[in-house]
Amino acid sequence: MSRTTTTRGARALSSARDVFRRLHPSDGLLGSIVDRQEVPLPRGTWAIFGVAFVGFATPVIGFVELAERIRSGAKLPFDQPVMMWLQRRHSPRNTRIARAVTELGGVTAVPLFALATSAYLVSVRGSRRPAALLTVSLVGSTIINSVLKALYRRDRPTFFTHIVQEKSFSFPSGHAMASAALAACTCVLAWPTRWRVAVIAGSAVYVPTIGGTRMYLGVHFPSDILAGWCVSLAWVGEVATIMWLMDRLDHAPTPMIRRRETV
Repeated sequence: MSRTTTTRGARALSSARDVFRRLHPSDGLLGSIVDRQEVPLPRGTWAIFGVAFVGFATPVIGFVELAERIRSGAKLPFDQPVMMWLQRRHSPRNTRIARAVTELGGVTAVPLFALATSAYLVSVRGSRRPAALLTVSLVGSTIINSVLKALYRRDRPTFFTHIVQEKSFSFPSGHAMASAALAACTCVLAWPTRWRVAVIAGSAVYVPTIGGTRMYLGVHFPSDILAGWCVSLAWVGEVATIMWLMDRLDHAPTPMIRRRETV
């Protein structure tokens, strides 16, 4: 390539760069790319990413361990003992309570509670982020649950007669996933408020109780419950992290873009 050709090419690139600058001001995303500018991340972002990664990786590892055993047909040592222990607690009174309580983690109660919580927080905080967090987390967990059930196709327990009838597959538990997703979202939203301790304590009772009723009613193995919790914790943790980053970027001091120093 001749020196003349190289010079013409450089001039053409320079002209194109000038056109882009005139068409797109440098405070936009394209302008930042053209001018070789960078957008600094908010302070504390990498620390949050680290916590989010650990919070995501731990339940994912737990789920993978359970799922591999289910896929291989191996029997988990705690499934039958826990189910039989619960069967010995069967009584008409306990059954009535379990049938009523389990509905608090079902397809009616969870969306209604999420809707009420979203409406309240939007009216108080004036932000739609809480509604977005709840919607994405709960809808996403429902879709993930359906995909995993179809993938693993685990039959329901047969240790004793089911007190309620379920037509879908067993692994992972949909009630466990929905209740865990709802509780995790509520804890995230309540964290900056004075209700934090009460919400966390309530969630620590609510989630295991829903899981316990599913096992008591005979429709889920303990491993189904644990897997559902793991998936929901990982999913909500990642959704909450993304929402947090979006919020920090929206409220970051301007200008967000700074030029690189040229030598």
